[in-house]
Amino acid sequence: MKKRRTNPKSQKPSPAPPAASAQSTPVATSSRQRIIFRLAALILAPLVAFAALEFGLRLAGYGYDPAFFKKVRIGNADFLVNNDKFIRRFFPPGMTRQTGALRMEAQKPPGVCRIFIMGESAALGDPDPSYGAGRYMKALLSERFPGRRFEVINVSITAINSYAILPIAQECARHDGDFWIIYMGNNEMIGPFGAAARLGSKAPPRWVVRLTLAIQQWRIGQLLASVTRDLKAKSDNPAVWVGMELFAGKQIPLDDPSRKRVYQNFQDNLRDILRAGIGSGAKVILNTVAVNLKDFPPFASSSSTTNATDASSHQAMNEFLQAHAFLKQGNTTAARDAFQQACDDDALPFRADSKINDIIRRESANFAGPNLVFCDPASPATLGEDPGAIPGDELFYEHVHFKFEGNYRLGRAWAEKIAPLLPSDFHPSTTNDWASQEKCDALVGLTDWNRVVSISEMIQRRQKPPLTSGANDQHELSILNHQLSDLRQRMDEKNSERARAIFEGDVQRDPDDLFIRFNYSDFLEAIGDAPEAIKQLQHIDELLPDYYVVNFEMGRTLEREGKLDEAAANFRKSLALYPTMAMAWSEWFELGNIAASKGKFAEALDDCEHARTLESKKPSVLVGIGRVLMKMNRHPEAEEKIRAALALQPNYFDSHLALAEELAATGRNDAAETEFAETLNLKSDSARPHLELGELLLKEGKLAAAHEQFQQTLQIDPRNATARKYLSQ
Repeated sequence: MKKRRTNPKSQKPSPAPPAASAQSTPVATSSRQRIIFRLAALILAPLVAFAALEFGLRLAGYGYDPAFFKKVRIGNADFLVNNDKFIRRFFPPGMTRQTGALRMEAQKPPGVCRIFIMGESAALGDPDPSYGAGRYMKALLSERFPGRRFEVINVSITAINSYAILPIAQECARHDGDFWIIYMGNNEMIGPFGAAARLGSKAPPRWVVRLTLAIQQWRIGQLLASVTRDLKAKSDNPAVWVGMELFAGKQIPLDDPSRKRVYQNFQDNLRDILRAGIGSGAKVILNTVAVNLKDFPPFASSSSTTNATDASSHQAMNEFLQAHAFLKQGNTTAARDAFQQACDDDALPFRADSKINDIIRRESANFAGPNLVFCDPASPATLGEDPGAIPGDELFYEHVHFKFEGNYRLGRAWAEKIAPLLPSDFHPSTTNDWASQEKCDALVGLTDWNRVVSISEMIQRRQKPPLTSGANDQHELSILNHQLSDLRQRMDEKNSERARAIFEGDVQRDPDDLFIRFNYSDFLEAIGDAPEAIKQLQHIDELLPDYYVVNFEMGRTLEREGKLDEAAANFRKSLALYPTMAMAWSEWFELGNIAASKGKFAEALDDCEHARTLESKKPSVLVGIGRVLMKMNRHPEAEEKIRAALALQPNYFDSHLALAEELAATGRNDAAETEFAETLNLKSDSARPHLELGELLLKEGKLAAAHEQFQQTLQIDPRNATARKYLSQ
């Protein structure tokens, strides 16, 4: 069969593809490329702009390093010291809080046991970190294990909470800590991002806080934070730190949803801190938080947001009073429960409550293992008390801050947890007993002169809200004043020689101990040995160069010695090193005093007014302005400022003294005598009012009365040349 031949003409050629179809692949590729380029431009352009702005801000010197530690070269070695700017992510300028002086070798030397302490003011040792629990712990360990070196680095800061402690912990994880001591929980409600809503958002979700803090690690984020603060400058947020007074009147109702968020956020932050510590290889000592239950009433009472004005609004105080009733009946168990409930229901929660401690206990169980040790200071037995005891004034100055006795006991509790965990080569064949508190007092440089400083600080705090809201405040204040009077009676020449010997021994034992050097300087200045005090400060400056506190203390000492130009130079250097510190007002105030002493009254007034812009509620600043105005013969204005200072703090000694001086200067002698008498009622052991009252009485011709005042002056200040001259005449 023949094949049919195909007729080429009969075949229809396939239609050619349209022109567009012929180009489809290249065009599609081109479109995709354009889309990719556009997306890249949308992403890269902002990144480039961000990088350029960030680089520009850094090049211009704007912003700050947010790290906690900074490396410095001191002598021939690298050290890590505290970066005072770290805290600016949590507090605005002028309200920033500082750590104590920190100095540790960047590379831990062999054989050293490095211990980090993390927490808030109670862990720091407020009111004086020199005598905090960590200082006693170091003394106890050093005595029990002679020849071994214990390096205690306290990274606690007043007024912070777990949000700030977490990044500190994450940095500490990189620096070879053998032990971490975590003692925190008092500030969760009232600290940054807490429920009190004084410094930023009110208990925001944790992710919001994390994002806010992360952004501020960049200079751009710091700029945005600064702009935001400026926009909110007219709000009720204060410009400077005023302590607990900042939260007066800012109650948190018991049913406020922010309370629940705070507890959850605290638990999450605590978990991350524990992970950082255990992950670093350190042994973590996790503590519950002890508070004054028995002798400190609730700061405020408020049952709920809906019935804060009815009888139940006094719930916390009623529980506190009921607890005391149980105590009088001998029912200690019921009393303890009621005291704890009063603390839990406090509408101004400055104390860790039972929920905070329950979270700590739960997480201790969750992370149980060889690298976590639980310590329970909230249980009285841990602090050497009877197991059924209720914590009170025997341990605390007020609500949470330990007395010397309390710090010793807490330090010993920590030391007892650490001792069994030390390497075997730390344990000698014979181990010393734990040192007594008296022995440890000497090792940390605690003398009557230093006790006076701490108690005087607590007396000042007790005269400010909210510590003035309790029913027993005047009683507590009288106890502190009585203690102060007893201490001053013991501060004679014989005891000063004994105290000096203690400090000399401490300095020889550990020449690089910054705390001992600072306190020795304070003691030397108090006994009138300013040259030696300055030497101690100079030694600190060698150990920790450019630490602004040294310049501030040097300026104060030089000013008292009459070396005004040198004093002013130190104050100005301190301001240059840290112009936004919370105590900057004090340095401007001292500069004003120096200018006034040199007769430059206009300059003095400017400096004092500058101090007032930074700290408007310090009576000392208003008194200083008043005294300058007196020198300028602007007496009505002077009296107005002094009386304004009295309105701020009615029992402030300097206000009464300045008013007495103003009344005497304007010829109102009878009123001046009355005011001098009021001044002496407040502080009978001050030489100046005795001297000035004597001068007034002498001017009035009341010779016998004047003679008595000059004698009183010399009893208090035997070296007072003016009083001696009057008596000889």
